[in-house]
Amino acid sequence: MKSYAIILVAAAGLIGCQPMNASTIQQEVEGPYDTESRYDMSSFSGIFGQIAGQWVTPDALITNRIVGQVETQYGSSVASTFRSILGQSIQTEINSYVSGRAPWIYQVSSGLNKVDAQMKTLDVQTTMLVVDQGENYKATQTWNGISLFDDPSCRDSGGIGCSQTSLDTASLLDSEYPVEIISSDYVAQVDRDQMNIESGSLDFNYGRLGLVMLTNQLLPAQASEGVGFREVVLGAVNCRGMAGRLADKGMLGVDIAGVDVGVSLNDVIGNCEDGVLGQVNGFVDLFEVPVGMSLTGQARLHDVDFDGQIDQINEGNLGGTMALQKLGVSEEGLVSGQFIGFRVGDIP
Repeated sequence: MKSYAIILVAAAGLIGCQPMNASTIQQEVEGPYDTESRYDMSSFSGIFGQIAGQWVTPDALITNRIVGQVETQYGSSVASTFRSILGQSIQTEINSYVSGRAPWIYQVSSGLNKVDAQMKTLDVQTTMLVVDQGENYKATQTWNGISLFDDPSCRDSGGIGCSQTSLDTASLLDSEYPVEIISSDYVAQVDRDQMNIESGSLDFNYGRLGLVMLTNQLLPAQASEGVGFREVVLGAVNCRGMAGRLADKGMLGVDIAGVDVGVSLNDVIGNCEDGVLGQVNGFVDLFEVPVGMSLTGQARLHDVDFDGQIDQINEGNLGGTMALQKLGVSEEGLVSGQFIGFRVGDIP
């Protein structure tokens, strides 16, 4: 164990000057700590707004596929006429059918814009084990959970008691698209009460965390049961029921210049199922956005009860760079953070 000497001087007596008693206390830094870290991720602001622009609602998606089927069978000119006669009616009917069953589907884009604001600040709860390696200390943080502000404007205005959504690591690892948060590592030097963090690395899937937040926001009941975004969307669009409704209202065909132009019930069902499945799969793929951070920083060590063992790590500040991968394209930005820690035991 590495230790550092601190000289404590006894106070003089009430009458006259008494000899000073000096004692040396050894600081024990090693051990487990509960920590709370806050990271400013605003360099990547706009990531989820970009993803929101790729969401196509089922009514527009299925209508376009039906018109595309007509174009394949009858040509572009006939398809254009078909769209002008029935396109809007078909889209309105599908909108009515889907929104009656799953109104949240039409809030995905606006929900992602809110997620974008929420994801600017991450509060991370960890258990950090500090181990003496001789020349330095190694601190390994095992992530226990993440918290994000429900209303970012509350945080931005300096409000206190702002509500947060808290996600435990186990649920993130068990989600439909695991966030893959395991641990983060730091190497530090200690000089008396100063901890200097020489290097730190932190890696997690920022995009998948955003997808979890979107599901929690739009579908809190399903999210609490571990149901993922993809599964809920596929279950919300009943292609057979929707196709039957269009057929009952005579929206699958029309007479154009004496020719009966339209699509079959099975074609509508197939276009719906293939279209929605492809849309959802492609959409969730956009959330594959891993982020890696490289950090340095410093903190203060406090032996609160003067027993030679560090009890608290305060005034922790971090800074550095972070890089993400989005659809094979790399982006870089700056990151900063703060952290505190409280000892919870000794080295096993």
